[in-house]
Amino acid sequence: MCIARRNDVSTGSPISGLSRLVLLVVAMWTSAMALAQPASGEVDGKHGAQRTSYRVINLGPGTIATYPDINTAGQVAFSMVNGGRTAGFFFDGAAIKNIGSLGGGITYANDLNEAGQIAGTSINEQGVENAFVWSAGGGMLDIRAEPGRGRSYGWAINNRGVVTGSFGDSARPFRWSHAGGVEDLGVTPAFQQPAGRVLNDAGLIAGVTTIDDEFTRVFAWTRASGLVDIDTLGSVESSPVAVGAGGEVAGNRLASWDDGGDRPFLWTRATGMVDLGIGRGTTAWVNAMTPGLHIAGGIGFADGRQRAMSWTRRSGIRELGTLGGRTSVARGVNAKGQIVGFAEDKAGAMRAFVWSAGGGMLDLNRLLRRVPPTLVLEHAMAVNDRGEIVASSNAGLVLLRPDQGRKAGPTVGPIVAERTIEVGAPLQASVSFVDGDRVGTRGVDWSWGDGSGGAARRIDERAGVASARASHSFSAPGNYTVTATVVGRDGRRTVVSQEVEVKAP
Repeated sequence: MCIARRNDVSTGSPISGLSRLVLLVVAMWTSAMALAQPASGEVDGKHGAQRTSYRVINLGPGTIATYPDINTAGQVAFSMVNGGRTAGFFFDGAAIKNIGSLGGGITYANDLNEAGQIAGTSINEQGVENAFVWSAGGGMLDIRAEPGRGRSYGWAINNRGVVTGSFGDSARPFRWSHAGGVEDLGVTPAFQQPAGRVLNDAGLIAGVTTIDDEFTRVFAWTRASGLVDIDTLGSVESSPVAVGAGGEVAGNRLASWDDGGDRPFLWTRATGMVDLGIGRGTTAWVNAMTPGLHIAGGIGFADGRQRAMSWTRRSGIRELGTLGGRTSVARGVNAKGQIVGFAEDKAGAMRAFVWSAGGGMLDLNRLLRRVPPTLVLEHAMAVNDRGEIVASSNAGLVLLRPDQGRKAGPTVGPIVAERTIEVGAPLQASVSFVDGDRVGTRGVDWSWGDGSGGAARRIDERAGVASARASHSFSAPGNYTVTATVVGRDGRRTVVSQEVEVKAP
């Protein structure tokens, strides 16, 4: 697949290694919690375009561990941290499934293809990272290159089921397929610690490598050419983000160590690496690209402002505006030209947006149909060609489907409760939800994370929004995961959670 997820969610600028996961976790915990104002089916007076309204499907509670992926069928792959555990999940369009692990209980789902196959990295029973490929029919397959030796990482999978990543303590790039198994892409003396990061259906793999122990450069690999340094601009750092259908590579580069920041590039065999410029800013970067070469990302300014960015061959770099605040960054783009990301509103709160040439930038919170007023969308992360959007919210990860009058299960808002409380003091908690198809919910179950819990004794409804309240006192200090499970009449269970720190008095 060609959309990357591995940049800092708080700034949109490229980072690498474990730090990107730390920053992602921090950003999701510290994002704004103000109330949204739902609306639907409105006409945008500024642009005269009909606004799409969306139904919300809760995908999972907790903190996002890796950027989610969505394919054309509306299937979603994602990883969440909840209750101190990191797990990978697959949404098949109707139900959510935990994809398991290789024995160590930790799984990162890194990429999803059109067939519903997931590539990623999981911890095995010895506590070592190993690449995997997962499918609903075949489960999780360990694709480590050297059984019992070293670690491996699965970064990307194409629509033919080919996986790329790196293996061994020396980080050698690999190509894997069911038919051929693991294939070492080869390392010449000039290349150190290369790793495959993205690939297309034709088999071109792009990745990163170190040259002469000093420069980090982007490489391209094909069976015909082998491993080739494609940084013809001589950057001190460069890395790929996506590969186009025709073998084009897009990514980010640092021209020199004292340069102002990252700059986006596009490489083709005909032109070599071309710097795409920085617009009016001092830096710019790519976060995603379609197979047809529509790029989305951000532009940074000397005063700290950021602007969501679009690039096409026809229009070049284009700033997409904000929702009234100082910052916006684009995270995903589809073949129809819709771009999603996050932007600050006038109050400085983070809000998820969708942008199109005809409609401009719109706050997704104002386009939701039948949701509890406590639900807030903070960051739109991925969009497919049907216009379905994956976003983070104060209730966890959610999927937004354009409203077509179909029946929907309950949409659940966040648990509202204190995040810190003393031992013995009553914790007052509440959760609100809306039944999308106007069929009553069967019940709400509470779990307090200390082994106790039970069904809500009473569910109140007002103006179409139902709510359940509960109270609990903890007997020992510690960190607890409070969970509310809304159970529909069809048996569908929607879960939201909140971490609570209990302190000694």
